[in-house]
Amino acid sequence: MERKEKSGKDDGKWEILDSKYLIRRPWLTARVDKVKLPTGVINDEYYVLEYPDWVNTIAITPQGEFVMVRQYRQALGETRFELCGGVCEKGETPLKAAQRELLEETGYGKGTWSLYMTISANASAMNNLTYCFRFIRQMRSFYHAAIEF
Repeated sequence: MERKEKSGKDDGKWEILDSKYLIRRPWLTARVDKVKLPTGVINDEYYVLEYPDWVNTIAITPQGEFVMVRQYRQALGETRFELCGGVCEKGETPLKAAQRELLEETGYGKGTWSLYMTISANASAMNNLTYCFRFIRQMRSFYHAAIEF
């Protein structure tokens, strides 16, 4: 995904002096960079987690209710309500990923889609973006229990 940001000479970009991968797995890629800050300070260990881009869907029914899923999350050790979402598969646009995730998780499919915002979940340590889409439901395509374990 091409990232477009305004940049100039005073954008504060750090110079990467060295970089090495610590682990490369399908769901976990971590590297450590040696960086030089604009002030001249050198940081020997700056850790970066690499992830594919993600999508979240803010799905709203005609009655104005939010559509959420309840899922167990091992990292938290809890079952919680959350927005529908997931990872953008290789070659998949963020919109197609959002549509696929919402259909898989809830059965909702037909409706009006719009990009609401693009954010970073943790810009200081992660290299991916999260595309947040707004979905207004027009009709439900089929019933699907919105719980994953």
